[in-house]
Amino acid sequence: MQEKTNGTEDKGRADTPVVLVLPGKNGRGRMLCFTKKKVLAAVAACVACVGVLAGAAGYFGYQYYRYPVDRKGYEEYLSHKKEQEARLQNLLADNEKMLRDMSEIRTLETKLRRAVIRSSGDRDFSDSLDKAGSKDDPAGPAYLGQGGPMADIGMMDVVGAQNKNLKAQIHEQKTKMNELLSILEKRYDSGSSLPDLWPTEGGTISSYYGTRMKPMGGSGQDWHPGIDIAVDYGTPIYAAAAGTIDTAGWVSGYGRYVRIQHAHGYTTVYGHMSGIAVAPGQQVRKGEIIGFAGSTGYSTGPHLHFEVQVDGQTVDPLYMLGKAR
Repeated sequence: MQEKTNGTEDKGRADTPVVLVLPGKNGRGRMLCFTKKKVLAAVAACVACVGVLAGAAGYFGYQYYRYPVDRKGYEEYLSHKKEQEARLQNLLADNEKMLRDMSEIRTLETKLRRAVIRSSGDRDFSDSLDKAGSKDDPAGPAYLGQGGPMADIGMMDVVGAQNKNLKAQIHEQKTKMNELLSILEKRYDSGSSLPDLWPTEGGTISSYYGTRMKPMGGSGQDWHPGIDIAVDYGTPIYAAAAGTIDTAGWVSGYGRYVRIQHAHGYTTVYGHMSGIAVAPGQQVRKGEIIGFAGSTGYSTGPHLHFEVQVDGQTVDPLYMLGKAR
């Protein structure tokens, strides 16, 4: 009974009216009547609205503070994107140019191959060149190109595909050119090692190979193991064939002297030079400058003493120089 009485009393207090008198016109007041429960509900609603407004103000204030930072980041992103797009376009343009260049190189290689075949007159040699250039698949190249209007393909994928295609072409062209060069080197190697190139620019033979009168005075004859080519002092002297420098220095009688070992048992000797342009062990090509004419050693004037040896035995250089001269 006590609890019920207290509940009734609490309910009665919560429903106790609250009277507010508001001043009105002509001195008449206006009376508003509320219960305590309604007043508390209204106060709670006001507090909630204030909280919501404070949260909204904080959020928009933060966004206002962050706006310059986000805008700057977005502008940087756009700038970086434009730079990337420009770089990609440049890469694509470079790739396309390189592909065109490779096509031109292939055309030149084909023309070179045909010109060598036509000028060789050697059926076996021509067949070897044809075989070196006919290793392509009859159905086409191994780097078959593909494409289409697919919008979901990124530009980096396009660049990567073109780079792969370009690498395949470069590898193929290198292989072909190396094969062609190897065949040509084998074809003409024996010719480059044959000492048939005239070793000076012009000149006159002042002493031939074989028996001759002694050039330094006195009576009698001596054996001349080469030929003497009279030229102006300082005239360039060329290697008569490709080979390896065996000796380069001063040798009694010969003065400044160069000896070259060639393939197939050939050796050439150059004497009385004013200067030497090579060193022992050096590889020289046919026609490469090895020194300059002079009058060092036993010599009566500027000239080149030139010898040719086959398996260690001297032979008349004119046997091989006649046609070349």
